[in-house]
Amino acid sequence: MSKALARFIVLLVIVFTGIAGYQITTLEFDYEFEHFFPSEDTSLDFYLEYNEKFATDVDFVLLALKNDDGIFDKEFLLKAKSLREELLTVDEVKRIISPFDAKDYAIGPFGPIAISLLHPEDESRYNADSTRIYKFQKEVGSLFSEDAKSISMVIEIEPNLSKVETDTVYFKLKEVLDRYEFDQMHTAGKVIGQAYYIDQIKYEFTLFFILAVLLVVLILSLVYRSIWGVVVPLLIVVLSVIWSLGLMGLIGKPIDIMTALLPLILFVVGISDVIHLLSRYFEEIRNGLSKDSAIRISYKQVGMATFLTSLTTALGFLTLLTSGIRPVRELGIYAAIGVFIAFILAFSLLPAILALNPVPKLAYKEPSSLFWNKLVRKMFLFSMRNQTTVLVVSLIVVIVSAIGISNIKVDNYLLEDVGPDDPMRKSFMYFEENFAGARPFELFVSVKDSSSNMFDRAVVKDLQRIDSYLKDEYEVGFLLSPLNVLRTANQALSGGHDTAYVVPTSESRYNSVLRLVSRIQKRPEFNALLANEFREGRFTGKMSDLGGLQTKKMNEELVAHFDKFPLETIDFRLTGMALLIDKNNETLSMNMMSGLIFALLVVAIIMGVLFKSLRMALITLTPNVLPLMVIGGFMGLTGIDLKVSTSIIFGIAFGIAVDDSIHYLSKFKLELSKGRSVIWALRRTSISTGKAILLTSLILCSGFLTLSSSSFTSTHYVGLLISITLAVAVVADLILLPVLLRKIYKK
Repeated sequence: MSKALARFIVLLVIVFTGIAGYQITTLEFDYEFEHFFPSEDTSLDFYLEYNEKFATDVDFVLLALKNDDGIFDKEFLLKAKSLREELLTVDEVKRIISPFDAKDYAIGPFGPIAISLLHPEDESRYNADSTRIYKFQKEVGSLFSEDAKSISMVIEIEPNLSKVETDTVYFKLKEVLDRYEFDQMHTAGKVIGQAYYIDQIKYEFTLFFILAVLLVVLILSLVYRSIWGVVVPLLIVVLSVIWSLGLMGLIGKPIDIMTALLPLILFVVGISDVIHLLSRYFEEIRNGLSKDSAIRISYKQVGMATFLTSLTTALGFLTLLTSGIRPVRELGIYAAIGVFIAFILAFSLLPAILALNPVPKLAYKEPSSLFWNKLVRKMFLFSMRNQTTVLVVSLIVVIVSAIGISNIKVDNYLLEDVGPDDPMRKSFMYFEENFAGARPFELFVSVKDSSSNMFDRAVVKDLQRIDSYLKDEYEVGFLLSPLNVLRTANQALSGGHDTAYVVPTSESRYNSVLRLVSRIQKRPEFNALLANEFREGRFTGKMSDLGGLQTKKMNEELVAHFDKFPLETIDFRLTGMALLIDKNNETLSMNMMSGLIFALLVVAIIMGVLFKSLRMALITLTPNVLPLMVIGGFMGLTGIDLKVSTSIIFGIAFGIAVDDSIHYLSKFKLELSKGRSVIWALRRTSISTGKAILLTSLILCSGFLTLSSSSFTSTHYVGLLISITLAVAVVADLILLPVLLRKIYKK
């Protein structure tokens, strides 16, 4: 490369970096729960139509207030009521369902009269209030805790708010809540979760990138013991990260929980190309070649292998396109683009830097004195002297891994991304332990005969059957349905007596209830529970988050029950945000496995064409399928479930791990083409390419391992499992792969 061309490339890189740097300033952070719904699924379409007919099941905030001395305390109740009234002043709050809003009704001379369950200002009525509430249990588990020490409120928010509007609501609510003190205060819901996740994403985005930079600087310093050996590789990968983030800023793609991993991934993955190229460059310099010749030969001999490794790494990320989840697909797209940006910089800026600068002193270090050369020699000798042992141990690892894989379960929980000690997780669990739960439950019902509606006697009987099953078998709490309208009307006609909160059985009484219903049908309760002129309705409630696997089993039992004992007048369909998340987790896990199989086939074809040999294609896959089996076995044996956060790991890990095999086999092929014997070619390959493989694997493992300290479970597993995969892969490439090649190439 001429110096004029090198200077032009450097100038061009500076210009592009300036543009990318400016675009980075426009990046925003985002976390939308809806983005994690399957984008191409009829269940999502149905759910969106359902939300248009009724109130959404996610636009709310749950608030729990605890008083250690019990809720029937005047100071506590007055403070809680004051908080409720102040929360209502927030513009985006539609209404609040709280113990202070819970009322029974009686028919007076001028219409319905509301009878409050609580009388905070009158201590003399506390005993009667508590007796009534806990005797009939109607609101216990929903608005009142079983131990009578906590109350809850449901703060309904305007639906379909933008991210900016949601953030505004969060800060308004937080400002109000911060002015009050209780023995305990807990919140849960979409508004709270999104704001919390965004704060954590910002924190971890910065933290892990800084950790990765420091880690790479430390490792490069220990290996090269030269400022040049640290600065040049670091410059290439930092620029690849800046360009990738700049592209996101230019397109308007915000950073979410998935793409927050992108800088670290690109940083540790991109440095692999640089190290392999520099290692070959230094080797050629030590062989006595001039600087220009060393650059030319290094890129000629390593260029194709580096291109293939970039291709397979990008392919690993592109397996994420099989996902129906938008953030997962976007991570795959931008990571794949970033890998090729790193490749372009390694093949443009790096040779320009080498051409414009004198050969660094570290290139002349005697290779036999380096720790890495000694280590790869020992590994090569071990593999050649213990070929049978290596194969037997590999077979044992495969068998144990297969046993572990057979124990993997597909399961997920709503807040699995935050650890058990996380404050938000603790608040979520508080609702699980003291109230009906925080997981939304939704079931859509519609009449079969368009001439009838939800209040026909035959339809009501079927609704009661569903109601009984959901309460007794499914254990849904805080359950609301069209039946609540009939029960409330009957109670009002009976003077507000709690025992009358039932659907009447006599014909005359039922007709009286219907007449009252027709008078109050414009109340907001109707809009939330009934639609399409009362021909459609909803059962909505809260339940414990038992996990996607257990909930799926319960859903199947529900459907099977009504298949066995059919409903005569109505059809039903399960829906809701939680159901979509469960379904999406299951389908995504299967899609990721399909994508991985596709990646395996493509890599096998590439290597088969490169070596013009089917057996070489199979050999390429063997040391790379083994690490995938190991992490699958590890997951099964340690109880790590297959879910969104773990299923994406396999394709990414394979795409990165196969790079070492490609570099090894490319060098092996090059040595064979020189007429070397097989054992000589293996020895030269292990010593020459092996140290670069060890170094890049060390950086990759260390970089990804920093993610295992993340407070997000998904990020933690990405770091831990990919690190394990890469550690196993480097052992397989430097010990198992030479044995396999020796067995096949006997001559």
